[in-house]
Amino acid sequence: MFGNRRSHWVAIGLLLSASMASLWLRPLLPVDETRYLSVAWEMWQKGDFILPTLNGDPYTHKPPLLFWLIHAEWAVLGVNAYAPRLISLGCALVSLPLVSNLATNLWPERPLIRDYAPLILASFLCWLVYSTTLMFDVLLGVFALAAIAAGIRASLSGRIAWFAVCGVMLGGGLLTKGPVILLSALPVLLLMPWWWRSENRLPLGRWYAGLALAVAIGAAIMLAWVYPAILRGGPAFSHELIWKQTASRITESFAHAHPWYWYLMLLPVLLFPWGILIWEKAWRGRPWRVQGERFCVAWFGVSLIAFSLISGKQVHYLIPTLPAIALWLAARYADRPITRASLVFLGIVAIMAGLVLLFTPEWCELSGNEEVCSSTPRVGALLPLAIGFVLLRARPDAGPRMAWIAITSGALFLGLLMNFVTIFRLQDVQPLAQRIKALQDQGVIVVNVDKYHDQYQFAGRLEKPLLEIREPTLDTWAAEHPEACLIFYARSTDSPLAQIATEIYPYRGKQALMVTAENWLAYKRRRKQPIQMTHQD
Repeated sequence: MFGNRRSHWVAIGLLLSASMASLWLRPLLPVDETRYLSVAWEMWQKGDFILPTLNGDPYTHKPPLLFWLIHAEWAVLGVNAYAPRLISLGCALVSLPLVSNLATNLWPERPLIRDYAPLILASFLCWLVYSTTLMFDVLLGVFALAAIAAGIRASLSGRIAWFAVCGVMLGGGLLTKGPVILLSALPVLLLMPWWWRSENRLPLGRWYAGLALAVAIGAAIMLAWVYPAILRGGPAFSHELIWKQTASRITESFAHAHPWYWYLMLLPVLLFPWGILIWEKAWRGRPWRVQGERFCVAWFGVSLIAFSLISGKQVHYLIPTLPAIALWLAARYADRPITRASLVFLGIVAIMAGLVLLFTPEWCELSGNEEVCSSTPRVGALLPLAIGFVLLRARPDAGPRMAWIAITSGALFLGLLMNFVTIFRLQDVQPLAQRIKALQDQGVIVVNVDKYHDQYQFAGRLEKPLLEIREPTLDTWAAEHPEACLIFYARSTDSPLAQIATEIYPYRGKQALMVTAENWLAYKRRRKQPIQMTHQD
């Protein structure tokens, strides 16, 4: 199924090099990565593997499968920050043979598609980014891929066991990120009569009965966790989990709202380098005339429309559907090799990107951001510059051309990591989190004066929740607890409040200020006016 083809090894090498560089060059990034590890840490610390909690309160935003995987790693390797960050890498690697298997079933007579599809998928810039990030979406993508692959095998063989496998994969997706798996995987399976026009396919009655069985199995797997979690979390947890985190995101998002065309504007960047070359293949032929390409249109096209109509949008929502684009591009490139003009164009783009990285301090100086200017080592520019010149002189063979285009994405990703390594390390919350832990061990109450994203719980291995108090009620509370330590967030150390801060830490391009409640009250009495602070988000 996977073979010893060079393109597959290039794909594996891209994912491994990107992941290892990410582990080496950047810390856990707030607020997402730090939050998810903190939720896993709280479950681990309490020994409660049913009800996720965020700073001691029930956490309804995500189901627990990712946290369970983190726990499994900790049970074997001990509690650490490195092994959990490899979960997405493992899922990305598993996706390669799965997409190759799909290509084999859809285009059995065209082995080049089976060779190219994993390489194209691994080299999408957004796939590389999220394969090195502790998030849910590449894991969700594995379940979507596996569910669709099992559905196709069920259609070919008619065996109920494959529908059961499809159901188990849907259940895994539900436990990963909730009902969104249905938008990523179910539409293409429901549309099978349109894209699979073959006498060998399963009769429609048996097909839809099998799909109903698969959905029922997936729902049963999800309910096996939801029911005890609701019993543990109570009515408020039930309302948040079932309504706010599902229906409310669809109709009127409370976060990440964007216009319907938002994804269309981002696609060329998300699919780099292939996204800027897609014009070469997009308008040749009609994709709905070929069975495999109809499958890709049904998968990505319907899911894209669905996600575009949903109010809340994030880049990573499209991650599980990217294998469809990889398969479609592989089919197009298997018919018509990449032209010399496309290689030259991409080479020029890579050289331009390298020049931007090379002169980043000068661009930043124009914007007045001295911190970025002084901490950019420029060395990251060498990789895209080098690959750009290679593309300008690339060999005419189709295989090497595909490999060099794929490597362009890895060169840009590694160049960005290397160029901004100092900036990334300024995002490390561990020093502040460890200081919070030391204060809590001394009996000092620590308060986060803003919305708290649980970013310090795992980084500091905190054993107590961190109080979260907003400024309108802070005065009264601080007067009752003058010995407490307050954490504020300001844009720079020039903030007036920084003058009375006992400690200052960098935080997401701003500054985290530690101020005693007593000093805060004294400062407010001197100022006789409220202090306007900067929010974290």
